[in-house]
Amino acid sequence: MVVETLGRSRFNVLVLSFLQASLSSGRLTLSYNGNSFSSMLRQVPALLARLRAGFGERKRVMLSIGGWQHLPTFEAIRSFGVQGFVRQLSEEVIVPLGLDGIDLDLEPQTGGLDHWIRAHEEYGLTVVELTNEYKRVRPEHLVTHAPISGVAAQIYTQPRPLPGLPKGLLAATRTGYGNNIDWLNVQMYEGGQVVGGDIAGYYRAALAAPLTKIQAQTGVAATLGFLTPLFQPDAKQPLAFCREVITSINRRCADLDAGSVTGVALWDYRQVAPSMREWSDGLNSVLHA
Repeated sequence: MVVETLGRSRFNVLVLSFLQASLSSGRLTLSYNGNSFSSMLRQVPALLARLRAGFGERKRVMLSIGGWQHLPTFEAIRSFGVQGFVRQLSEEVIVPLGLDGIDLDLEPQTGGLDHWIRAHEEYGLTVVELTNEYKRVRPEHLVTHAPISGVAAQIYTQPRPLPGLPKGLLAATRTGYGNNIDWLNVQMYEGGQVVGGDIAGYYRAALAAPLTKIQAQTGVAATLGFLTPLFQPDAKQPLAFCREVITSINRRCADLDAGSVTGVALWDYRQVAPSMREWSDGLNSVLHA
């Protein structure tokens, strides 16, 4: 039922959340919300194959790594070694499930924005190495990050030095043709500085304008296309609100030469499943207005 509902929608990127990693006696174990990936291999690959290619326009399916209170995952990756992790991830998960990329969701164990910042100070280098190594191995795949608004403003859209990253995170993922991060899913619903406030104004002042100024350093050309707003319908962000925010962001940033919003993300499927067609058609129409 989930495959049929999502497959017939206009959403074109789906993210499976979340992968966790643990390390014991030198052995790295990968799991999906506490379940082994081997338990998924009988039925899930066929379901994902139908979801990707069974409904006309091809969809891409990604895997999110981390999530709330899963800093130990990034500790395990760092301790095991990023290259070894990417190799094991590919062999045990990406290839068997036929996935199209990864989303890195570095979140703290608890607390407010200061805890999120400290998590990035501790594991920012690991996230960069993971981003670059995955793209080296699978350049055709997607790599996205999912920071809250405050982290996006303080770490991604400014050249803020981090341990091991003197020129900042985005500079360290820059390539000769752009950036190894395809886009940011900027969480606009929790832990950030904008909760029920003027998101469009925040996008201009804290995200789009600063990022546009450092395009040469980051390789990010279409700024608003890189900053995908991530909404949560249950957090008092209904469809009409999301549509208005997208329109307002484009209007408020029109003079920045930053392009326009090209995508919108939602957390999570269960919140929009009963009205999937309304959400997918409604968001698609405002993105292509």
